[in-house]
Amino acid sequence: MQTRLASLGLLSILLGAATVVVLDIVTALGSPSHLRRTISEYGLGAQQWVFTAGVLLLAIGSGAVLVAAVRQLLLRASSVAAVAMTLWTVGLVAVVAVPKQDWSNDATLGLGGAVHRAGAAVAFVSIPVAVIALAAPWIRSSEYARHARRTFVLGVLSVVAIAPIGYALFVGMTTSTPWYRVVTLGHVERILVVVEVIALISLAWWVRASTLRE
Repeated sequence: MQTRLASLGLLSILLGAATVVVLDIVTALGSPSHLRRTISEYGLGAQQWVFTAGVLLLAIGSGAVLVAAVRQLLLRASSVAAVAMTLWTVGLVAVVAVPKQDWSNDATLGLGGAVHRAGAAVAFVSIPVAVIALAAPWIRSSEYARHARRTFVLGVLSVVAIAPIGYALFVGMTTSTPWYRVVTLGHVERILVVVEVIALISLAWWVRASTLRE
């Protein structure tokens, strides 16, 4: 049962990631400048259903992997890793449930835009925490050291990848320059998402491998 759940979770994550990557590549081939915009811009256009499907597959897969990890006793349901993984999943759902604000039609941040931003921020911050918190206790394990070390390193790289956004926010708060003009947000976000999803895949692969040892 756990093997099936973990396998379905991993497959769902891979399909979700592939869906968004293919969407981004196809769009970039037609309009390279689109890469300067955030990924959630897809939620405002004709490709909204493709973007939504991809993100929901990521969320569903993440939830399945979390349940499998708890059942495999890789983490406790009340642990920091489990809570962070849950926040990541909820954040992803919020991103597609409440589309990004269309600034071309409204220059004032509304409730929907605020919810979307909060969901994205929670997701981006939560998954590195989840990955690192889950992997750290197992780094010296005789059973899972290889999986734990790989996953831990990817979690640390996720923190590094999110650093430019933190720097931009700091500059935005301490100078007159808007934070979103400090970095090319679309480029930074894509690097961050790629690293975080690879870390998530590593975690999911580890959980699945743990079920095969039984």
